[in-house]
Amino acid sequence: YFAKMGTMAKLPVGYNKYTFPTIDQSVAAAALTEGTTPSEGTFRVSNVEVTLTQFGGFAILSDVVLTDAPVNVVIEASVEAARQVANKFDADIQDVIDAGTNVIYGGDATSRAEIAAGDTVTSTLLAKSVNLLRSNDAPTFEGGYFAAIMHPHVFHDLQVQSGTGTYIDLHKYDTPEALFKGETGALFGARILVSSNVQFFADAGAGNVDAYPTYVFGQKAYGVVMSGDIQAIFKATGSAGTADPLEQRATVAGKIRGKAAILKQGAIYRIETSSSLGAN
Repeated sequence: YFAKMGTMAKLPVGYNKYTFPTIDQSVAAAALTEGTTPSEGTFRVSNVEVTLTQFGGFAILSDVVLTDAPVNVVIEASVEAARQVANKFDADIQDVIDAGTNVIYGGDATSRAEIAAGDTVTSTLLAKSVNLLRSNDAPTFEGGYFAAIMHPHVFHDLQVQSGTGTYIDLHKYDTPEALFKGETGALFGARILVSSNVQFFADAGAGNVDAYPTYVFGQKAYGVVMSGDIQAIFKATGSAGTADPLEQRATVAGKIRGKAAILKQGAIYRIETSSSLGAN
């Protein structure tokens, strides 16, 4: 979810770091006087450098499982291994964007530690974040929308809230934009994606309430660089040589290498709330 929503880049062969260029421009436009050159504006390019991290995991399949399973266990296990690696990479991206400086708290809370059980997400909080992004001139995704990624526990509170008549279900979209993975609809200019892999802050609120982040952002808010796609790897029984003398163990594995970086602080907001479905 998070990887595909960032500005994607591929690590060139022969490098172990990647640099994202960011541009700040101020043209200082003004009324012109005939025959007079105006003052020049500024054009600043800064770089955000990241060092890639590799993630991976594997599991062992016995020779008995390989022969007796009623399904193609190699395919099923390989898909699961790749999914687990993808979730880990998504979690690492969240760790990066959690360092964003723009945070809106639910209810009357002014910090994560003050979030109480009743400080659940509201359409007002979502509208506030969208309009703050607009005021920062954050670039939108296709169709003029921002993106909002939230946990299913948070989405539940948004669904049951009264007065959210401007929520647009998927089948009511007027325009045929390609749907994002996990997208459920749109509200107040934000296309809402729901993922169970959104990390929440367990026991971080008042009275050990779980605090849930909802990320609302525009295009190019953060960048994601990868050295390639997720790899699913299968090693047959006996591949380990003397470590598997009876050819009893095969392995399935997955790995990926990449890293994320915030590119525009003004293009991403984090809403932190509790949830009625969370540990309260």
